[in-house]
Amino acid sequence: MNETIHTILTRRSARAYQSRQIDEKEMHEILQAGQYAPSAMGQQPWHFTIVQNPDLLEKLQILCKASFQLSDNATMRELASSDDFHVFYHAPTLVIISGNSKAVAPLWDCVLAMGNMLIAAASLGIASCWQHAPIMVYGSHTGPASLSSIGLTFPSGHIPYASAVFGYSAQPLPEAAPRKPDTVTFLR
Repeated sequence: MNETIHTILTRRSARAYQSRQIDEKEMHEILQAGQYAPSAMGQQPWHFTIVQNPDLLEKLQILCKASFQLSDNATMRELASSDDFHVFYHAPTLVIISGNSKAVAPLWDCVLAMGNMLIAAASLGIASCWQHAPIMVYGSHTGPASLSSIGLTFPSGHIPYASAVFGYSAQPLPEAAPRKPDTVTFLR
């Protein structure tokens, strides 16, 4: 099997991380993979914010957990009620991709960039997990001000669209869940 396809098929989300930080060279390779994602009309409207400061990660974790507690989703409220629950699973790195809101398709461009980063990380033996929590916080009524109050800001005119944590897994990654049937239709 092709190595790239193998990486895609075996990548899994990690939900427990070692405290060891990602090697800077590998982090740059992951970021470069994101920067080479396709984008509408080649606009590349993204900006990558890398959060590795443990104090800032903890402040953001508190904001995210509070957002979960106010959610309409019962599962999210239940997760947030646990003292042991950590939104970022103690990962040492969080990447938030914001996009210029005036671009043609900033949401999709940022999501494609993050997808590239998740696959690149897996190819380097670095675990990851998609994180929608910071995007939820930003989208709330007080979100932008709350994030700014802890020192997390984005370039003018940019909105955060995608985020994920990265690090070294603290436990074996799970096997793939069976794929749902009947999800492909050929029109020939």
